[in-house]
Amino acid sequence: MKYINRCILILLFTGFIIKEGTSTSKSNNQTPIERYQTNSIEDIFSQDGYDIKFYKIDLEVTDTSIFISGSTTILVEILLDNTNKLFFELAGSYSIDSVVVNNVIASYNHKSDTLFISLPGALHQHSYATIQIFYNGKAYEKGEEYGIYNRETNYNNKRYTWTLSEPFESKFWFPCKQNLADKADSVYVFITTEYGLKAGANGILENITNLPGNKLRYEWKSHYPIAYYLISFAVGDFIDYSFYTKINSNADSILVQNYIYNNSAFFANNKSKIDKTGDLLNLFSRLYGPYPFANEKYGHCIVPMGGGMEHQTMTSLANFSFLLVAHELSHQWFGDNVTCSNWQDIWINEGFASYSEYLANEYLESREDADLWMKDAHQYAMNEQDGSVHVPGDYAKNDERIFDYRLSYKKGAAIIHMIRQEINDDELFFETLRSFQKTFKDSVASVNDFKSLLEEKTSINFDLFFNEWFYGEGYPKFKISWQHRNDSLLIYSLQESSTPKTPLFNTLLEFKVLRHDLPDTSLFFRQESQYDEFIVQLPGRVNNLIFDPNHWLLMSVLSFKNLTDTLNANKSFTISPNPVSNKLLIRFLTNIESYKIYMTDFSGKIIKIEEANDKNHELNLSEFAKGIYLLLIEVNDTLFPTKIIKV
Repeated sequence: MKYINRCILILLFTGFIIKEGTSTSKSNNQTPIERYQTNSIEDIFSQDGYDIKFYKIDLEVTDTSIFISGSTTILVEILLDNTNKLFFELAGSYSIDSVVVNNVIASYNHKSDTLFISLPGALHQHSYATIQIFYNGKAYEKGEEYGIYNRETNYNNKRYTWTLSEPFESKFWFPCKQNLADKADSVYVFITTEYGLKAGANGILENITNLPGNKLRYEWKSHYPIAYYLISFAVGDFIDYSFYTKINSNADSILVQNYIYNNSAFFANNKSKIDKTGDLLNLFSRLYGPYPFANEKYGHCIVPMGGGMEHQTMTSLANFSFLLVAHELSHQWFGDNVTCSNWQDIWINEGFASYSEYLANEYLESREDADLWMKDAHQYAMNEQDGSVHVPGDYAKNDERIFDYRLSYKKGAAIIHMIRQEINDDELFFETLRSFQKTFKDSVASVNDFKSLLEEKTSINFDLFFNEWFYGEGYPKFKISWQHRNDSLLIYSLQESSTPKTPLFNTLLEFKVLRHDLPDTSLFFRQESQYDEFIVQLPGRVNNLIFDPNHWLLMSVLSFKNLTDTLNANKSFTISPNPVSNKLLIRFLTNIESYKIYMTDFSGKIIKIEEANDKNHELNLSEFAKGIYLLLIEVNDTLFPTKIIKV
């Protein structure tokens, strides 16, 4: 967000403050028509023509129903001259009592989850409009749930009401503009409920007002920019367990506020887990930069949901498991402070939050826990053979594809781990993440924004990496043979892809060499073709070779064989003639069930594959030009390479 002008405009009639020129909207290279394909041209421009500055959501809520009543006040800045109508999204099941624009009753039309408002008079560019919408009802009656929920918990057999709006479901409880690029500069969430209940929400609880009828109004205010889907509330029989934690020896402390079930056993079982939030706040503040909302709080509302949701400054959680808390807390940086600019780039949110689970294990638990997490992530990502981390345009409004756990979360985390290896400098890696947070603070960013900054900070070209790993599909599979003789270590690596959609992955390979009476050593090679041979002078006796010992690479190993003690196996077949004109004879000295033949050009690209089971096999090479080629015979999962000359 660019602060063009720090002049303060005080709007006395609504009682809140905005900063002129603090629009958080950034260009995402989409036209208004592309962003609002489901609406008419006239209506498209009425929403594209204004910028959200402020929401005040003032609702009466119970812990027994999703029925709500009250109002939402929206302050907007008009971006186009002669604007005479606006529209917001609001579920069609709600009854509208009235709409007031700049203190004047306005006419409206509410249909198909859209509220069309005719302004009392045309407004000009850079003017402001305050729209107050009074409404009541339920988001739905029966069937599938959206946006607002009411369920019972087993901990105290009481019901709780809460919201969960990601990605398109804010409209099921308040009128809004569901556009990621248009963050509100601030939000108030006022919740009126029965005495004895508590209401948690974003920001700071500035007041609890006693009202007639034995009711209380909880008045939460947040003055940080916020995306529409990160606004929330939760109502129920909570107790407040709060504490302050110092962040990396700073003088000021951060409030950690937790609304948890009013159940002594629940508190006793979870207190130590809740307290670890302080350790995680310190860790992520060190790795990613200062906690983005330090002037307010970080908090949790426990509700009977599945998993968690990173509502800004007040995460909703099902439980306090260590990795769940870590994941949702890290979203305060990746997702809340910096939000993906479109749902196709959900990796900005979920990939980094998932990788934060790995980092929490690495820094606060153990290396073994971190390695196990990454191995499990790799396995989960490879449960299917294809699929890209990038969400294709046809699926940009498909909840299940956006939040595909295999692709957006697990594979998303795996490729961040590989980026860290490519940089090979943790100080630079985390400095890049901190710079990303600082550059796009309070705003949105695309994957291309991240890639550009990554290249700027590291001076590494990541074009191939992102084309293969982010936009591409699948993962590499390796067949590797190696041998050590005459102080030379030779490694033969054949790469196949899980899908032809991405036939090759440019990969950095690590091998740990275990030697007799000599220190272990690590070797790194870059495989840039489907078949590569690597050779290095290495004295001593090699006892073993371990491929990818630190679990950097998302891949599977189809075979890994030591040829050192099986060189005589190479004599079980002969290849002739060599040089060869058109037909090459592969002759096995004994009967064999099956074998595979790979032929590559000298760049390592596979140009021919044949499977055979005959003792004498004739390979027809007439289609190939004269030159030097590589032939690999795969027998019992072992690769035997040799050069052939075509004349």
